[in-house]
Amino acid sequence: MKQFCRLIKAHTFLSCLALAAVLLVSVVAGIGFGPVSIPFSQVWQVMLHRLGSLLTGSALPLDGVRESTQNIVWFLRAPRVLLGGLVGAALTLSGVGMQAFTKNPLAEPYILGISSGASLGAVLAMLLGVSLPVLGRLSVTAGAFAGALVSILLVYLLARTHGAVTPIRLILVGVAVSAMFQAFTNYIVYTAPNDAAVREATFWMLGGLGSAEWADVPPLLLLVPPAFLLMMALAKPLNAMMMGDSSAVTLGVNLTAVRNVLITVTALLTAASVAVSGCIGFVGLVIPHLVRSVVGPDHRKLIPLSTLFGAIFLIWVDVGARTIHPPAEIPVGILTAFLGAPLFLWMIKVRRYEFQ
Repeated sequence: MKQFCRLIKAHTFLSCLALAAVLLVSVVAGIGFGPVSIPFSQVWQVMLHRLGSLLTGSALPLDGVRESTQNIVWFLRAPRVLLGGLVGAALTLSGVGMQAFTKNPLAEPYILGISSGASLGAVLAMLLGVSLPVLGRLSVTAGAFAGALVSILLVYLLARTHGAVTPIRLILVGVAVSAMFQAFTNYIVYTAPNDAAVREATFWMLGGLGSAEWADVPPLLLLVPPAFLLMMALAKPLNAMMMGDSSAVTLGVNLTAVRNVLITVTALLTAASVAVSGCIGFVGLVIPHLVRSVVGPDHRKLIPLSTLFGAIFLIWVDVGARTIHPPAEIPVGILTAFLGAPLFLWMIKVRRYEFQ
């Protein structure tokens, strides 16, 4: 095992290529697996046919693939699997950023109260009809995103002192704001008269990708790659920050600027993820720790490997969510907690892992 870890650490680029290949296979396999199994060859045919139609106007012929199979692949599973990969990557990137910002091993994307704010906005849209009719189904997504942005702004303003945001104040304010928003959300759900809407709100709060549509994919698709490149550009400053503020300043790191960028990127990634998938915990906490235990604290290696592994992880968790107990579907947030908590304890107890 130690030799395997050293191999990955020494050949990060090749490891990234291998994970990228696994991610591609996971996307195809994730589309094929489900209550109705679809051969991978047909998945490839349908995806190439549809992508060819979109990109060039001409498409490869579909031989022997029923229309119902085409609809399942393209309209139901493809956006769900792609969204799962993007959400997993976004939450993992946010976790890496928050852990570097706070130098706190328990930091994760929801430490800013973003999930609680998003939950409040979504529940208001679901249960009280506080939405714009023109948005239709996107009312819940818009409400969640708006709630997340409100919580970000509130936490940032309350944590900011003397023109700067310190990690300890950010954590304390985030916990308090999260508790306040969660109390509002629970009160609204508890007093809501519509049982069907309450069930919908509860399922959304537990996290899931069952309602994914193609319209949910572009926002994250446009956000995750630039955020990844920005985080990679900050890899060296993040390494310096892990050694302490005084060391980082000595090395020429502008702590205020880096922290402001980290807050913004983390907040936007988490808000966009929660808005389309609900509250999925443990991804941003466990995946960075797991990868860090293999490659060490160097963010030049940690960021790309964590991002790819987070995307793969959530794709397969979602596959489990829809195949473990068909035709019913288990909320993804429940499975991530079932898997993430024991894995985290194993890293701490058995491997004697320490945050660096």
